[in-house]
Amino acid sequence: MTHSKQRYLFIDLLRFIAVFFMVQGHTFDALVNASFKTHSLFYIYDMFHGFVAPMFLFASGVAFGVSTLKKWEQHIVPGFTLYRRIGKFFSILLIGYALHLPYFSLHKIIAEASTAELLSLFQVDALQCIAVTLLFLEALVFFVKREYLFVKIVGALVLIFIFLSPIVWSIRWMEIFPFPLALYFNDDGGSWFPLFPSSAYVFSGVVFASVFIEAKERRHAMAVMQKAVIGGVLLIAVGAGFGMLPLHLYPIHDFWKASPLVFMSRLGFIIIVTSSIYFFEHSVSIRWKLPQILGSESLFIYIVHLMIVYGSVLNVGLTYFFNSALTVVSATAAFFLIMMFISVLTYFWHYLKVHKRSAAYGIQFTIASLLFYFFLARPW
Repeated sequence: MTHSKQRYLFIDLLRFIAVFFMVQGHTFDALVNASFKTHSLFYIYDMFHGFVAPMFLFASGVAFGVSTLKKWEQHIVPGFTLYRRIGKFFSILLIGYALHLPYFSLHKIIAEASTAELLSLFQVDALQCIAVTLLFLEALVFFVKREYLFVKIVGALVLIFIFLSPIVWSIRWMEIFPFPLALYFNDDGGSWFPLFPSSAYVFSGVVFASVFIEAKERRHAMAVMQKAVIGGVLLIAVGAGFGMLPLHLYPIHDFWKASPLVFMSRLGFIIIVTSSIYFFEHSVSIRWKLPQILGSESLFIYIVHLMIVYGSVLNVGLTYFFNSALTVVSATAAFFLIMMFISVLTYFWHYLKVHKRSAAYGIQFTIASLLFYFFLARPW
C-alpha cells in the first residue's frame, strides 16, 4: 500500500511537549530541595509527571508507525533504508548504556566495577526500551511483509504486554537469566522502563499511527480524532472504575508501574492529549518552527539534557553543584536556562542535518569513533 509522504506536525508537537516536561521533571528531581517533595501539592505534580515518560514512548511509536507505513516497501526488503534504520536503533541502544557507564574505560569496568555499578550500567531506561522495542518492530515488519497483518500483530502485542505485566513483575528474573537480560522484564535490578509494560506504549503508538494514516487518506481524520477522545475517556473510566473494585486477579506486583488499569488510564490520557494537539494544529496557524524542530529532535534533546542535569563519564552534571539544593523558583530558572541552551544547540544540529548533511554525519562519525577508541584504549 502506498501512503502520502506528508509530515504530520502534531506528532512533532506531541514529542516536543513530552520532552519539554521530561527535561523539567528531571531538572526538579535532581535540583529541588527535599522540602518540595513533602508539600501537599507534590502528589499532584508527581502524578502528572507519571504521564510524561509514557507519552514519550507513545510518541516514539507514533513516529515509527508513520515513517514506516509511508515507506513500507523499503522496509520489507534488504536495502539502505532498512540498514540505516537498524543502525540508528542500535546506536540509540548503545547511547542508552553509555549514559550509565561507571567509568570511561572498558578495562576499569571489567577490573573494578562493583555489582551495584554493573546493575546501574545495565538497567533499562527509556532509550534502551525504545531501541529494543523498535528493533523488534523493524524485524516484525521485515518478516511479516504485509502491512495489515503487521498492525494486527502489534495490536495483539499491546494487549499481551498490558495484561501479562503483573505476572511478569511477580517473577524473579534475576534468578533465571543473566542480569543484563533479566533487567528488561521488571524493576528488580532498578530498571525504570522494563519492556513490560513500557513497550506497550510504543506498540500503542504504532497502532494509533496506522488508524490515523488510514483516516487521513480517506479524508475523515478529524472525525476519527474526535472518536479517539471518546475512546481515551472510556479508557480512563475503565481504568479508574475497575481500580476501585476489590478485585485481586494477579499476584502481588507494583500497582502503579505494572497494573493494566494504570496503563489504560495513562494511555487514555495520552490519546486525549494527542488528539487535542491535532485539533489545536488545525485551529491555530503555527508559524513558529522551533517547537516542531525540537519535537523532531526529541531523542537528541533527551540525551543532551541527561548529560547536563545528571552528568556522565565525560562530564559533571548540575547535580554535582546543586544536588537537591535549590528552591522551586531557582530550579524553575535553571530549567528555562537549560531549555534555552538545549534549544539553541538542537536548532544548530537540526540545521546541519538538513542543510549540511555530510558535515553532520562527519561530526557524528568522528565523535563516535573517538569516544569508542578512548573507551577501549584507556587503561583506567
